[in-house]
Amino acid sequence: MIGAAVLALALAGVVIFHIRLRRDLAKVRGELVQARQAHEHLTRETSARNQWQAQVERQAQESVEQIREARAQQDLLRAETEHLISKRIPALLSHLRAPHVIVPGVQNPALAGTDIDRQHRAILEALTRGVREEGERIDEAAQAVVRGAMSRVQTQALRAQDLLAGVQQRYSGDEHTALLREVLGLDMFNELMIRRVQVTGIACGATPGLSRDDTYLVDLMVGAISRVENFEQRVEGPANHLRRRIGVAARAAESILLITAELLANAVHHSHGTLKVTIAVHETNTGAAIVIDDAGVGLNEDQYARATRLLSGTHPVRLIDLGNPPHTGWAAIGRQAAHYGMQVTVKKSAFGGVQAVLNIPTALLVEMPEDSRPSVLAPEPIRAAIPASATALRSAHVAAVPAPAPAPAPAPAIRLEPVASSVRPEPAATLRTEPATTPEQRQAPAGDLAPLPQRRRQSPTGPRPSRGRGGSDDRVLTTPEEAQKRWGDFQVGAEAGRREALPPEQQHDITEGI
Repeated sequence: MIGAAVLALALAGVVIFHIRLRRDLAKVRGELVQARQAHEHLTRETSARNQWQAQVERQAQESVEQIREARAQQDLLRAETEHLISKRIPALLSHLRAPHVIVPGVQNPALAGTDIDRQHRAILEALTRGVREEGERIDEAAQAVVRGAMSRVQTQALRAQDLLAGVQQRYSGDEHTALLREVLGLDMFNELMIRRVQVTGIACGATPGLSRDDTYLVDLMVGAISRVENFEQRVEGPANHLRRRIGVAARAAESILLITAELLANAVHHSHGTLKVTIAVHETNTGAAIVIDDAGVGLNEDQYARATRLLSGTHPVRLIDLGNPPHTGWAAIGRQAAHYGMQVTVKKSAFGGVQAVLNIPTALLVEMPEDSRPSVLAPEPIRAAIPASATALRSAHVAAVPAPAPAPAPAPAIRLEPVASSVRPEPAATLRTEPATTPEQRQAPAGDLAPLPQRRRQSPTGPRPSRGRGGSDDRVLTTPEEAQKRWGDFQVGAEAGRREALPPEQQHDITEGI
């Protein structure tokens, strides 16, 4: 019994130990699982930490590279911007003044076509537009100032011309020859000043400032010659090759006279003192042409190109383009020629100088009335005979058509004192007479030319003496002298009105301006 009890107790102890052992083993196993899980978690965290650390290191390295590249780009942009400011912009400003100056590109060729290059080009284009717009605005303001100043100077010069004309009339006797010679010299210098003032004003957009009636084209040539200094020794001609009584419409008469005078003055200025400048007028199928030849120094290719550009009148002209001192002749001629549809061309003459041709369209020409005559200073027409070879050639082409009876040779009409000449006559002129012709004879040579507009003289409403220098007339006509005096009176009245409109403290300087 005792042994059974001891065995039972031992067995119970073994069971209890086994149970405890299993419980402890299960506990250890659970702790081992937890430890394994914790280790796996720690391993994962360590791996994630290592990955994050590697990523951070990679990002830091990338950031360092980006910072290095940004610094390099910044240094490159700074250098390119300094190149833009110190080189490209000054070169652009010089290029706007002198087109032959080349504007450099980017300093680093690797930047060509990049955003920096495009942005810098946009800056240069914006600067170009701004400079040009501001230059145009300033030039327009300067031209307005010049127009106003030239208008006042021209007004005063025209009033001085009236005074000199009065002195010439009062002291025209033989006992005042010396005084009259000096007055005529002053009148010539005053005429030259008026021409320079007109040319300067027209180059800046003004009008000639004078008006004329329908005027014979040859009279305008004589008037243009009289506006050139030393024309008696320097100008040969004019040669009149017109075959009809061709005149210039009133609206363009002064402009044609001014253009011809300026071309003559330019030819005389660039010719040696012993060389003559020739002038001739011809009738063409499209109107008339005035040809001026000189044997001067001529022009080079660049000067011909510049003259052609200015004489076309189609390109805007700024004061800065006229040089220093400004040469306004070509620009003024181009403005007037473009305004009236005329054409002025220059080329090398047969004498090595320059040949200037003014082509006048038919729209500006008129056929003068039969009862009017050119000035006594106007040259006689040169009657060129038709060569026999030309007659034979024409007969060969029209052999199948009966030839009409030949018209009698035209003969010039008697030159009389002009009724109301628009050209100021010069002294030392002679009266030339030739046999009279019939209307049929005068029209015979011009049968193959385009007809000119006919101007009919209106019947006068009442007698009125003419105040022109070429004679007297009982018709109601406005002579150039009357128009000139009216314009001067208008300017005086306008100045008086401006003076009254200003405050009292500013009325003393209204005439000269500031």
